[in-house]
Amino acid sequence: MHEAKLDICNILQAKIAETLTPLIDSDYIYLDLPYHSNIGDTLIWMGADQFLRSLPHTCLGQHSIATFDFRPLPHDAVILLHGGGNFGDLWRKHQDFRLRVISTYPGNRIIVLPQTIHYDSPSVMASDIQLLNRHLQLTICVRDDQSAEQMKQNGFTGQLLLLPDMAFCINKKLLIEQKSKVSKEAMLVLRADKEAPKGRAEGDLPAPRIDIKDWPNQRKNRHTANDCLRKNTTREADELIQTQFFPYLVSEGVRFVSEYRMVYTTRLHVAILRLLLGMPVKIMNNSYGKNLSFYDTWLKDAPLIDIPDEKEQKWLNQVIWQYQKKQKYRKLLKRTCVAMLIVIVLMVLTLWLFSIYH
Repeated sequence: MHEAKLDICNILQAKIAETLTPLIDSDYIYLDLPYHSNIGDTLIWMGADQFLRSLPHTCLGQHSIATFDFRPLPHDAVILLHGGGNFGDLWRKHQDFRLRVISTYPGNRIIVLPQTIHYDSPSVMASDIQLLNRHLQLTICVRDDQSAEQMKQNGFTGQLLLLPDMAFCINKKLLIEQKSKVSKEAMLVLRADKEAPKGRAEGDLPAPRIDIKDWPNQRKNRHTANDCLRKNTTREADELIQTQFFPYLVSEGVRFVSEYRMVYTTRLHVAILRLLLGMPVKIMNNSYGKNLSFYDTWLKDAPLIDIPDEKEQKWLNQVIWQYQKKQKYRKLLKRTCVAMLIVIVLMVLTLWLFSIYH
């Protein structure tokens, strides 16, 4: 599985094409597109879209949760569900949509593109797998050994395939053309959502200067996507987001990761994007082990990517702990200020009303 010293991106792309091409043997529809601000999910879409365009079949549509209407589909249409890391009970909105699609189209072949499986609740997983097992033409692609083992041990009886992330199907030349000139030394890409790892106090360790960031402009980009959905028909929104918003996000991501000489990341797709750009990266875990499980399955013998050594991991733990502590205090201060402002406004309003009626 691990061919050292070769171009790992080309190897993994070939693995995907060899496995999926025979399965997608007729016209297809691609669902659960990521109409939000996560650049990593957009890279998955871009890789899947470029791979699908190489096939001799017609795309019947590409839709998000918000734009798919559950219309009748031809019985021979293949349904493709977006890959990523939202299969389970952590990001339930996408899992519920996935289960609804699988229940609604029992006669169609359905392929879940490479996903990481994660459940906190064994009972929820058992319920989900019971529903999945009712579909007789369901293929679930998982992108790490741990996810594959989890599905097997919990009784999934459908077709299970081990495949790398669809982002490896992106044409690297299109990304490299958009690279920034290296102008900064080091960055830690630290998730700011519910997959964020917890830092740990390691004592008074001296640490190199490092920028700490997450994917850029996430709030602004989320508002842009939501505005597009609100102001346009679903057909127009699909067209605008796929042809304009998605390419913009990818370009933004390339510029973001390529201006640094070295990047440490808790986001899997920052690591994948650095590999596609031919740039070194060190990958750390998210909250539940997704990143290193993927690394161990596909990347541990690859050049350009590694995990932090023991000394680096200690000062990174310290840096994360200090950063998260500051962020916690900032949130607390902001909430306190808002509460005080509300109290002041209420007091002023009360005095004003008192002066009117007395």
